Amino acid sequence: MRKALALLVLVSLPGCATRAEREAVFDSQLREMAGAPEAGLLNSMGRIPDNTYQLEDNSRILQWRWDTSYVDPGSPPMYQRFGGWGRGWGGGWWIPIGGFPPTLVRQSCIVEWTMVGGTAQGYRWQGAGCQKVTP
Repeated sequence: MRKALALLVLVSLPGCATRAEREAVFDSQLREMAGAPEAGLLNSMGRIPDNTYQLEDNSRILQWRWDTSYVDPGSPPMYQRFGGWGRGWGGGWWIPIGGFPPTLVRQSCIVEWTMVGGTAQGYRWQGAGCQKVTP
């Protein structure tokens, strides 16, 4: 059973993108938006920004936030029988080993664009939930 589970995990890994790969794709999507007029940037981002900040040099910061959460279902324990060997199905104890309870996973992402003269000049982003531009 354990060998089959380990093999299943190893076989499924090559098709999954790593976090670094997903972040590289996300960053390249943002990079392609540089130089866009504000209306084009809003269209590409898929919605209006959550916050806007006016700076003293007449540039502006447009900020988008994404907060997502999901429940990781965890995994049930495996049971190992101890004691009572050689007596058929009788005797011994079944002891739970391992397993993880369900866990709430929260992810967030912040993207900020610097607008100078109505044009997207630079960006920065941070967070574990940055995987795609439009929700």
